[in-house]
Amino acid sequence: MPKREYTCVACPKGCTVEVEFEGDEIKDITGYNCLKGKDYVEDEFHDPRRILTTTVKIKNAKYPRIPVRTETGVPKDELDCCLDELTEVELEAPVDIGYTVIDDVCSTGISVVTSRSLEEVTVSKLE
Repeated sequence: MPKREYTCVACPKGCTVEVEFEGDEIKDITGYNCLKGKDYVEDEFHDPRRILTTTVKIKNAKYPRIPVRTETGVPKDELDCCLDELTEVELEAPVDIGYTVIDDVCSTGISVVTSRSLEEVTVSKLE
């Protein structure tokens, strides 16, 4: 029976958890030290998701890019689509932390929000 090994990240222990499976069905899970680990591995096996963190362009701010993140985990197979969609985004300062950049990234139903605030910077001419 095929096996797959995971390192659990549900708590600081970092247990090595082994899953025996047939097709899409889990037959046995071993190696977890808490129920969080079992739940994590079941989710990771059936529907692996990741929080996406990146930056997008911003005009009239101290920095040319602002950090953003998804509000929840995105299916792993949608990460490239999300990055492509975010490449097209350009915000304009000022922007507050938690500002919704995209409401439904790649039709996942997941929002992308800013991870910090950036104030507007005006450039004064030197005389």
